Amino acid sequence: MKRGRGKSLRERIFPLGIPLAWLQLTSEGKRFAVAIAGITFAVTMMLFQIGLRGALFRQAVAPISLLDCDVVLVSPNYEYFGVGRGFPQARLHQARAVDGVKEVSGLKLGCMSFKNPDSGRERDIFVIAFDPSKDVFLSDDIKAGAPLLKENGAVLFDVLSRGQYGDVEGAFLRDGYVNTELANRKARVAALIKIGATFAAEGNVLMSLSTFDSIWPNAAKNVYNVGLIKLENPDDAALVRDRLKEIYPPDTVVMTRGEFIDKEKEYWAVRTPIGFVIGASMAVAIFVGAVIVYQILYTDVSDHIPEYATLKAIGFDDRFFIWIVMQESAILSVLGFMPGTLLAAGLYKLTRDVANMPTRLEFVNLLIVFTMSVGMCMVAGLLATRKLRSANPADIF
Repeated sequence: MKRGRGKSLRERIFPLGIPLAWLQLTSEGKRFAVAIAGITFAVTMMLFQIGLRGALFRQAVAPISLLDCDVVLVSPNYEYFGVGRGFPQARLHQARAVDGVKEVSGLKLGCMSFKNPDSGRERDIFVIAFDPSKDVFLSDDIKAGAPLLKENGAVLFDVLSRGQYGDVEGAFLRDGYVNTELANRKARVAALIKIGATFAAEGNVLMSLSTFDSIWPNAAKNVYNVGLIKLENPDDAALVRDRLKEIYPPDTVVMTRGEFIDKEKEYWAVRTPIGFVIGASMAVAIFVGAVIVYQILYTDVSDHIPEYATLKAIGFDDRFFIWIVMQESAILSVLGFMPGTLLAAGLYKLTRDVANMPTRLEFVNLLIVFTMSVGMCMVAGLLATRKLRSANPADIF
């Protein structure tokens, strides 16, 4: 008689009428707990690493993601935001003559010493200089503070900077301003903004181009590090980029805003150890979780060889036993994923509070890690069934 004909879905999933996979897993409480703990660890590590990677890249592009532009100009030796010799100011004038261009502005970037108003110690801080009469940034706090930069020596301080610069925020909220020094010249914090520290900068200040030139008089006056071009129609970014490439000499590189952001991410992911380290950490987490699951399932199979042999002797084939172990793998992956997600969420919050890093749970990351967790458990389960598939009922009895 053919098995399976006329049976319900429940009977096909559980031919013996009971959830055998669940009963086998829970028959040994300590072993079951160890398996869940191992998968929880693997899921937590994978979620934390993938979330950390996303947060690091968000931090890396935080300043440039706030720029209000459609096309970007940089020098050929540009590596990342803040590193590059710059290009001539004449390239900005040339861009204004191109059809479709609405507004052109330039940024000067640098690193200056910032005097901690509390301790008097000096620390390097990243400086972004721009024309405050133009809408260069998208964030409302920078737009609100830009008019204050028309006063020479006025700067906007990033409150998401590292704590090594002192309690600038507290002093500003108390007095309405903070007197300090930049590159040994007097400066005044006129407003607070939020950008965030990056790989290359522990903190940020914004100032006008005139203040930049007065504080750093030896800097080239007619050289800019980044050029920002706004278009009448943002959809024409690729077209305007190609037009500018035709008229510019090799001393200037033209990119769309999206290409500019992608280039920044690529630098930190490919040309620095960050991408490799995070990827290696995820690989280690997967390996550890897979080994734990394999050991648990292999031991479970070994302990129940007589029972499996009995079922094999009465007609159940290898597909049934593999299905049982696959059910166990699925149960372990789901039960380990839930606490792993909660622990990762806790680590995300701790990272936000302590390091000011924008870590957060994202559906895409949850889906990726869940798929990896299930795959890890399934592969470990298949490996654990090798002994069962090779078992001969005659040898057991």
